[in-house]
Amino acid sequence: RRLGFEEVFELSLASTLNKQECMRENALSIPFNAELAKQFVAALPFTLTDDQRRVVWQAYQDMEHRYPMNRLVEGDVGSGKTVVAAMVALMAAKEGFQVAFMAPTELLATQHAATLYPMLKPFGLQPHLLVGSMTAKDKAKTQADIASGNAQILVGTHALFQEKVDMLRLGLIIVDEQHRFGVEQRKTLMAKAGHMPHVLSLTATPIPRSLALTLYGELDISVLKDKPTGRLPIETKIVSPVNRDRLYKGIRGEIGAGRQV
Repeated sequence: RRLGFEEVFELSLASTLNKQECMRENALSIPFNAELAKQFVAALPFTLTDDQRRVVWQAYQDMEHRYPMNRLVEGDVGSGKTVVAAMVALMAAKEGFQVAFMAPTELLATQHAATLYPMLKPFGLQPHLLVGSMTAKDKAKTQADIASGNAQILVGTHALFQEKVDMLRLGLIIVDEQHRFGVEQRKTLMAKAGHMPHVLSLTATPIPRSLALTLYGELDISVLKDKPTGRLPIETKIVSPVNRDRLYKGIRGEIGAGRQV
């Protein structure tokens, strides 16, 4: 019990020291524009949940500080993390900052770009996608747009922190499924800003509070518990390898009915 306590204590202390060190870093303050936030919410085809409003407000308050935001948003699949990220990105981009939205896979990055596009288009913003499978010509054009500042919302995978990618005024990093990125990878992206940008991390992995305080003590944690109105419940099942054929049949049935798996 004593050895276990010491191990947890050391982890907690390291997290606290990390948090204090982060708060000594200088970040660029991103002021809150109430009118812009109201316009975004009014343009949405659905109503935000109370949890979404609360988490967005927490992020807005964080970004006004002169030290960097380091917030983790935890919410199940379908809880509306992407619209929260879009609202936070909008505030930063409209103040002239670049936003890097990083996803662990090309498929997820492409999905995020497609989801963000209709939400940000009415405000004159367009997500620019940068992934490894793009042609050299398309990559070079996107990289030039990023370096010149023409690309304000950048969505991509590890391709975002390649040496050829030059950020002009990176103010905010949004990382989806943040535990799948190494600390060094995040540091590389932060180094491109020339200062410590604000960081908003998203995860659908449920993290118990006691574990979060131990392993993610340097992060401020927000939880999205409410599901948006009309959202279908999502079932998570574990299937044995011997039932693989039955699993495939079930997947085909769901897709045939127009649903997602």
